[in-house]
Amino acid sequence: MVGVRLPEKTVAINYEFRTFFRFFFICRALMGVSVFLLRKAEVLYTLTFFICLPEVFMKRYRWNILSPDDNVVHALSEAINVSLPVAKALFNRGIQTFDEAKDYFRSSIEHLPSPFLLQDMQKAVERVCRAISGHEKIMLYGDYDVDGTTGTALLFLFLKEQGAQVSYYINDRFTEGYGLSTEGIDSAVDQRVTLIITVDCGIRENEEIRRCAGFGIDVIVCDHHEPDVLPPAYAILNPKVAGSTYPFRELCGCGVAFKFIQAIAGHLNTADESWLKYLDFVAIATAADMVSLESENRTFVREGLLRMRNNPRRNLMAMFSLMKVIPAELGMFHIAFGIAPRINAAGRMHSAHLAMEWLLSDSLADSERHAYELDRMNSLRRETDADIMVKAEKMLESHFASYCSSIVLYDESWHLGVLGIVASKMIEKHYLPTVILGGMNGLIKGSVRSVEGFNIYEALQECSDYLEYFGGHHQAAGVTLRPEKFAGFRKKFNEVCNSLLSIGQRQKELVIDSKLALEDIKANFINVLEQFAPYGLGNREPLFLSEDLVLFGEPKLLRERHVKFSVRDKNGRTFDVIGFDRPDIYTELTARSHPVFAMVYSVEKRVWNNREQWQIKLRDLELSKRFKV
Repeated sequence: MVGVRLPEKTVAINYEFRTFFRFFFICRALMGVSVFLLRKAEVLYTLTFFICLPEVFMKRYRWNILSPDDNVVHALSEAINVSLPVAKALFNRGIQTFDEAKDYFRSSIEHLPSPFLLQDMQKAVERVCRAISGHEKIMLYGDYDVDGTTGTALLFLFLKEQGAQVSYYINDRFTEGYGLSTEGIDSAVDQRVTLIITVDCGIRENEEIRRCAGFGIDVIVCDHHEPDVLPPAYAILNPKVAGSTYPFRELCGCGVAFKFIQAIAGHLNTADESWLKYLDFVAIATAADMVSLESENRTFVREGLLRMRNNPRRNLMAMFSLMKVIPAELGMFHIAFGIAPRINAAGRMHSAHLAMEWLLSDSLADSERHAYELDRMNSLRRETDADIMVKAEKMLESHFASYCSSIVLYDESWHLGVLGIVASKMIEKHYLPTVILGGMNGLIKGSVRSVEGFNIYEALQECSDYLEYFGGHHQAAGVTLRPEKFAGFRKKFNEVCNSLLSIGQRQKELVIDSKLALEDIKANFINVLEQFAPYGLGNREPLFLSEDLVLFGEPKLLRERHVKFSVRDKNGRTFDVIGFDRPDIYTELTARSHPVFAMVYSVEKRVWNNREQWQIKLRDLELSKRFKV
């Protein structure tokens, strides 16, 4: 092979059309038709695919088995009396000592950092308390997503209880966009507001905040986004500002608002429950905003979930009823795929004020009515993004004929409110940096999503000559451009992605904590594993690898999408295995007689008919009989 080392044989197969179409055009390039700006590495990727095809035929991901320090793992295992696979999983999350494990498993509200460690907190608290005692009018200025609306609702309810004259303003996503708008500031002036508190926005609104000062309005910025040049605000509450002494940077916007009311409550000497009761809002925002579930955020979500399970407020009860969820069984899944999408649907499809009405409702009748409306908006949102997905998939054939390292699709009619969702789904399916665009007021606007480890913000900086505006962070962004710049942007973006994306970044990775024998899955193992939750960014669910497994019984295909089968350990115990959205595995298992395989999975405990059961949740599978190159 011309002296070039091929990638590892763990190259996985992407079963989607994109992969095969790309391979076809690379092969055509090899025959001299066109190279489509592809690198040599991409050609090698294709050759490796064909060489290793029989060996990896069901493996969808690149498997990365971590190798922690054995000495540290054994010491940790003995110190906290857990099995070696559990100790390895802890080590892989940065936990190496007894005290670190105690903090991880037993974090509590009592151990939260003081809110006054946030720069300007004392100044902000004194200004709010002066506004309350002086009967000044306060406006909360929130973003239209889950983080912004929950943070705005939290502050509104708390300040109302302290006797404040408080209102709120949330932009129209389509006519005003993100951040402080001219309409919003004019509304504050008309209401004779003297203090604005931003929630999940404001850190980059320098001109707008300067305009507020011209009207005699003080602004307290309560935000968590990365700052640039700091705005001329009265006070800035953001753990990411330069020189901040706050020990944790990754709070969401609602989390910063929560620290604010904690500080105000301490200054006013009110009972702890006056601010602790809003942990449910913070848990929802933290889970929805994809911030790191480490340190303080982990505590927020854990404590918030406990409150929602044990004593949910009326509006949450109405939502649980609509979702057919028993409060005691509430988990991260229900927030991420149930509550959060319904809140977000309001701002995406109509107005975030619908979400605010539900968040602020107290009576059961109002809660049910608003929850129903949010559910209706979410159904409309699902229909809209499903329609766009169908059209986008049809556009991919011609797109991949010329662009193999990115996805950039545009249709003037596409609804701007759901483009981020569509981009995320395209990433999940095709795993390439993705830009999904629609039209509004003569401009093209849309959302950008990235693959793991690829800084999309830096990629957009390389394309800035084609953009009117772009903003975001390393995994997600928003862009605005003129129609005449679209073709140039698409070409440039693909060139940038092609030059910066490694072969590894073009294939999704499964990070495996440890190899595990099925006979080691016991009650104590499961009980300890449960305490790793809640899972999310920065605290992924532990994954294990078991090898040389034999199918027990016949596999089943559920709803034509999900595979279910059983395996046995050496002691004769049977384990149910469920693989969501893996019909390919069902096809291959049924095509072979007594297949032997390895699988990557997580383990969970579930309750069925008042009985606890263990279930293996399959992530990927590889046949053990390999074709040797």
